[in-house]
Order: sequence, then structure tokens, then C-alpha cells
Amino acid sequence: MRRYNLYKCIALTLFTILFNACSKDYLERAPSDFIPAEEVFSNIESAEDFLNNAYNNLPSLFKPGGDQNWVLSSGTDEAEQIWDIAGDANDFNTGNWNSTSFPLQSFWFNYYNSIRRVNNFIEHYDMIPVDNINPGRKERMLGEAYGLRAYYYFELMKMWGAVPIVDHVLEPSDPEGTILTRNSVDEVMAFIKGDVDRAVSILPARHVQSQFGRFTAMAAKALWSRATLYYASPLLNPGNDQNRWQAAADAAKDAIDFAAANNYVLSTGSVDGFGAYERIFLEQMNAEVLFTRTGMNGGEYASWDMVLNSNADGGWAGTSPIQEMVDSYEMSNGKMINESGSGYNPQNPYVDRDPRFYQTVLYQGAMWKGNPMDFRPGGADLKTDHPPVNYFLRKFMYEPLNLYNASNTLYRPWILMRLSELFLNYAEALNEASGPSDEAYEYINRIRRRVDMPELTAGLSQEQLREKIRHERRIELAFEDHRFWDVRRWKIGTMVDNKPIHYVMVNSDGSYSYPEREPRVFQEKHYLFPIPQSEIDKNPQLVQNPGW
Repeated sequence: MRRYNLYKCIALTLFTILFNACSKDYLERAPSDFIPAEEVFSNIESAEDFLNNAYNNLPSLFKPGGDQNWVLSSGTDEAEQIWDIAGDANDFNTGNWNSTSFPLQSFWFNYYNSIRRVNNFIEHYDMIPVDNINPGRKERMLGEAYGLRAYYYFELMKMWGAVPIVDHVLEPSDPEGTILTRNSVDEVMAFIKGDVDRAVSILPARHVQSQFGRFTAMAAKALWSRATLYYASPLLNPGNDQNRWQAAADAAKDAIDFAAANNYVLSTGSVDGFGAYERIFLEQMNAEVLFTRTGMNGGEYASWDMVLNSNADGGWAGTSPIQEMVDSYEMSNGKMINESGSGYNPQNPYVDRDPRFYQTVLYQGAMWKGNPMDFRPGGADLKTDHPPVNYFLRKFMYEPLNLYNASNTLYRPWILMRLSELFLNYAEALNEASGPSDEAYEYINRIRRRVDMPELTAGLSQEQLREKIRHERRIELAFEDHRFWDVRRWKIGTMVDNKPIHYVMVNSDGSYSYPEREPRVFQEKHYLFPIPQSEIDKNPQLVQNPGW
């Protein structure tokens, strides 16, 4: 475990360097509100501290809800949130949300707060002195600012569609804030593109180790690939403009080529007993990872494990995979469990499955922390104060960690973008733009070969390949905050999230049954989020999304 101990030491140092500014209360305030701008921006250290705080609203594994945190996978056909928390994913599943109160409502305010911070930084950039020891530092910070602003505008667009573009600082008393209108999705995309291009022109492809976690040109190109894919997808492209799909393919290929030129490669091989796929989420700087969130709720030592582990292992068992997710894993021969010749046996369900299943889900009989998982009546892993679905998440968790004494901890950043996503983006966009091609097959098969899964069968139609690509995306990116948004951009929520979910019951004799767990609700209006009603009340110029 020597490599992982090294990562822990590195991470603790970097966390201190990058985010110690969070404890300085004044840095959470806009200079014009509390202190003179000159006090912040006339010193490069305080200017960088100010910018560092713009990273704090990047997405993370945990989402805010009441006094607790929950995992977004619980709001789609991946998992269930088994805590009862006000404003959590269960509101998505019951349809119990509206413009006054809904999960992730705070993201509207958080993202615009970070945008305001970036705008403040850019407006006062000329005040910042050059670092004589590191002359490129000041310009690097500017590139990060543009990259972060692009990222936050993409996040706003994927949740709300058309949103107001604010490219300068609005003071709280400024009446302009009460007359802002929603810019079109086309305009938001153009704005994102401008910031992405500025970031790429300034930033390096990757940072030195001491700057790990900062925005890079690689992150900017990967962001543009993601943004163009969403822009081309049915939710934002109801007319199925083929030019958008081709642009998405071009952006993905550009990012892939840039990654290859800068030594980003798929994770392969085992290290310290961890497989190629599992390693991605445990290593501090895996070669496949393009951009991460570090810091509180982004890079963690033990809290992920605490929330996701069984009570029997010292955890709280908050989020667990549902049967629908388990059933989505192919057999090792490449067939779905319901296909003829798959070899699937519902009374021996965990044999010969896609290797990623074993590195993602804990199931009856799976070895974990030296013991087999046991969900039979009276089994150790039923010792939980919430009704279980009889699965636990393995992905992201570090098996050697002891939750009872918090020993052998491991720092892990939350991955925001990785190379596999670019391969999937490219294959999807190629297929939608021009139908099946050898290149689309190749990039999917690279991902499958990495885990020793059979290559896709040749000769598929465009529709058949579309379903294979979507399925591969579901498996490869499971629980990484993609499925919730993919369901929306593809507009398949009314099909996959509007029906009952199931769990596994392990009986005393070792047999299995698969009862219904709960019904779920998804309506047409749920594809886009409502603008918070408080914003509509302050500014009647904002037009609410349909149905809300």
C-alpha cells in the first residue's frame, strides 16, 4: 500500500495549500460589499485566495439536503436514498417538488455566486501585481477564472436551459438585477465557447503536482465536448439539427487528440490489488482523470465510506444501488441478462457478470473487509436503521479503511471529467451525426477491452448502436453523476424513471426474490428545473420553465 500512503501525504499538503483560504472569512465576501477591492487585489496572494473560493461550488459526490448530504444517483434508476431528508433525491422520485422548494435549488444561487466572484476577479485583474518569482502565475489565474465561469454556465444550462448571462459584477443594490432576462441556449453556448477558448489559450494542458485540482486547458476542452453533446441532444435540440451532432463529434475528437498529446491515457493494469477500473477512483492522480474537485465534499478521507458502507462495517448506509441498476450489467459474454444464451440464472445472479459490476456493487456473498456480505434474515449487513435494498456501493470506497477507528484513510478527489467520457461522447456524436462507423465502434470497444468485455457486434443499425452506446455510458460512468442528466438530455425520463423500482430479497435458504420497492414519478416538466420562485418574484422579467 506504499503508493496510496504517498498519495495521502501529497493530498493533505495540496489541500492545505489550495484551500486554506476558506477559513479566512473575508474571502467569502465580495470586496465591494465589505472591504475595498484594493485590499484583496493589490496582493497576489490574497487575489489567488479570492479566486480559490470560486472552486467551492463545483459539483461533488454529496448534494445538500436538510442537515444531511445525499447522492444524486438516488434520483434516477441507479440507486435509492434510504434516509428521509428534507429536500433530497426522494422528492425527485415522488414528484414532490415545485418552484418554491426543490432539491438542488441552492445550485442556482451557488453557481451565480461563483460567477459573481469570477467576474469580480476579472474586473480587478489589472490591479493584481505580477509574481516576480513565478511570472506566469497571474495569467494562469486569469485562465482559471475563465474556465470556472464556463463550467458554471454549463451547469446552469444543463439544469435550466436558457439562463441570464451576467458578465460583470452586479451590486446588491443595482436595479439591473431586477430586469435581467433569460438569454437563449444558443447565446449561453456562445458565451461558454468564448470563455473556453480564453482558458485554452492561457492555461497549460496539465499543472505540476503542486497545482493539482486547478482548471487546465485539458479541462476546458473536455468541458466543451460535454457542452456540445448536451447542446446536440434531444432536450436542447428538439429539431435534431445534425450540425450540432457533428460539432459535438469534432469537439470530442479535438479533446481526445489533445489528451493523447499530453499523456492522458485509459487506466490499465492492477496496482496494489486494485483493478484498472477501480483504481481510477482511488488514486490521487490517475492518468485517465482530466479534472477533479478537491476540498470539502470533493476530496475525502472517510466521509464517503461512512455514508455508503453498511452499518455492520461502521457506516450509515445512506445510498444503495437498486435492482434495476444491477440488472443493467451484462454477462461476461456480452449479453444482457434477458437475452437468449446469456446464461443468467436469477437464483445465482452474480456469476459471470461484467467485471465492472464487481468493482461497483457489493452484493450477497461479495467479500468486503475480509467477510462475505450477508443479507439473509439475521445477516450482519441487515443491521441498519433503514430498510435496505440489499446492495451497497463499492465504487469510490477504500476497502482497507477502518471506520471504527478512522485508521488507514485515503484521500480521493471527486472526478468531474475523465477520458472514458470523451470516448463515449465521441462515439455517441459520431453515430448521431452520420450513423454507425468503425471509429464509433473503436472508441466504445477501447473502453470494453480495458475491462475484458467482448467488443460490440458489428453491423448494428444506428438505433441499435445508440442503445449500446447509452448502455455503455450507464455502466462505465455509473454513480458519477451522469445518469441523472443523461436521462434528461435524452428525454427518456418518462420511460425509465416513471415506474416502480425493485430490490433483492435474500431468503433464509439462500434463494432470491425481487420485490417491488417503491413507485416513482417522472413528468414531462421534470426535464428542466424550475427557476426558484424567489428569483421570479424579484424579477418578473424571468420567464418560468414550462409546467412550473
